[in-house]
Amino acid sequence: MRVQIPEVSIELAFPVARYHVHQGDTNDCGPYCVAMVTNALYGMPLVDAAALAEELNHRGFPERIPGWATLPWGTVVSLRRLGLRARWRVGTSLKRLFANLYQNCLTLVIVGEPLRFVGRTWEGWSHYKVLVAWDPKWGLGFVDPFIARADGMMWQQLDEFRRQWAWMGRQIIEVRRA
Repeated sequence: MRVQIPEVSIELAFPVARYHVHQGDTNDCGPYCVAMVTNALYGMPLVDAAALAEELNHRGFPERIPGWATLPWGTVVSLRRLGLRARWRVGTSLKRLFANLYQNCLTLVIVGEPLRFVGRTWEGWSHYKVLVAWDPKWGLGFVDPFIARADGMMWQQLDEFRRQWAWMGRQIIEVRRA
């Protein structure tokens, strides 16, 4: 099924970039995205991203593999603890991502290359970031905790995004106010 790609720009109304936090040299993109989305939805800095990452490290499995990865259901549980509605979806369509932008639904995406090898060395990775915009020229716009710039904004061409997103099973987490 061919997806109708919007010919106009779309941008969420929520000020996610205002609450961007750089994750630094950590694997804490999940907790940092939870903090950014929560703070944007409530319109104030309620959640400290580093403190949330540390809390999840203490909670451990099944929400998080301490110091390494936050699992999608752990991200959903964290968002729900903070009073938000959150739903994890696998095998999501691109059509749904565009619909979420049109409907002003905050969406975390999980991208990566989990089976990446360089020579015989595994260099796989995965990453959470927050979808905030679409532009026909620039592609999908994200507020990304890996970006050090104050607003954390980055653009990714659709083809590259689709490849990295498909590797991770086209997973998203939709977040709304309760």
